Amino acid sequence: MAKDKRIRFPSGSYQAFCEGIRYKIDPENDIVEMTQKLNPRYSPESREEAVNLANKHGVEKIQKRARLFSKLLLLSILLFLFLMFFPANFSANSKNFFISAGRFLTIVSEIIFLYMFGYYRAMMNYCTDSYCEKCGKHFVFEEFQAPLVKEESKIDVYTKTLTQYWHCRNCGHEAIKIELQSIDHHHEKRQGNLKEDTCEECGEEHAIEEYRNIDVLNYVLKKKIRYFKCRNCGYHEIRLSKWFRIV
Repeated sequence: MAKDKRIRFPSGSYQAFCEGIRYKIDPENDIVEMTQKLNPRYSPESREEAVNLANKHGVEKIQKRARLFSKLLLLSILLFLFLMFFPANFSANSKNFFISAGRFLTIVSEIIFLYMFGYYRAMMNYCTDSYCEKCGKHFVFEEFQAPLVKEESKIDVYTKTLTQYWHCRNCGHEAIKIELQSIDHHHEKRQGNLKEDTCEECGEEHAIEEYRNIDVLNYVLKKKIRYFKCRNCGYHEIRLSKWFRIV
């Protein structure tokens, strides 16, 4: 079994980078931050496709089609459920062929409607996000900086936020959007006695301690974040489960 990933902070150092994530610790206030840059929400290809579609059909028609395919998807799901549960009351003869064919067709319809709904919903989302409320124009509001996702661990609370940076190419209006993200989190008690308690930096024995409770993300997978420090030299270390990701 692979060992946990270890993020090391030499004595006097409180920031570290690993696989595109910045780890920052604040010993005085006992706060740990993990920050990562994300890709922009919309690629140049998806933006161009949305603009071309809007120029061809109009924004309102895109919105109508998204609502239409969502309703068709719901109807096809209801029809499939009907064919699954109600045919038991019918006679088991040649009708079984038509019932099986109906189920197959509803499944195919669900896949098609789901794809079309997702497509038009994505186009509609870009039309909405790229609209500047200040100058009232579509397709001018865009991200000017990579969005950031930050997870912050305090003694009694664990939060995750997404920050997006937008501006208007037409009028110059800027907006920074900060959204609190839902996260599945609980604490586990820290270990009092450690087998490996010798500090790798100063060599002092029985100096490494787990100084705060374990952050556990996701009750099923149990992605764990553990926090250690040396009582002698101030060395800090964060240990992550091998499958841990902050996004």
